[in-house]
Amino acid sequence: MGWMGPMARKVGRTGAKYGAKYGPHAVVLWNVAGDQVQAAAREKAAEIAERRNAFAEAEATARGSVLKVVHRGVRTFVVFSGDEPVAAYPATERPFEELVTHADLSRRVTPEQHRERQIRARARRAGRRVRGGR
Repeated sequence: MGWMGPMARKVGRTGAKYGAKYGPHAVVLWNVAGDQVQAAAREKAAEIAERRNAFAEAEATARGSVLKVVHRGVRTFVVFSGDEPVAAYPATERPFEELVTHADLSRRVTPEQHRERQIRARARRAGRRVRGGR
């Protein structure tokens, strides 16, 4: 018996069965779309890091808030101190005022509002897990 209990053996058998059945398909899929999937994952990770940096700076700024705008197809997070834009993540060559000329400034989010939204989203996900649904 050793270290493997009955559940581990069942999971191992199931994994081997599906690996033999779908493994060749997964290899073909990875060869076709693997690079695009990796690039998309890297872009999403970079966006999350930039958003985190923007909210960290907004929290350290007096009356700080963050506005999400799209610049050349990339989400850019503009940090405000009061009504004055002071930084952009990721950094752009355009002046901050140009980034927000056509943006709806009422959509700015303070670090406190961002934290509240994160907590509500976590509570919703936890509630769905408890109920067993998605």
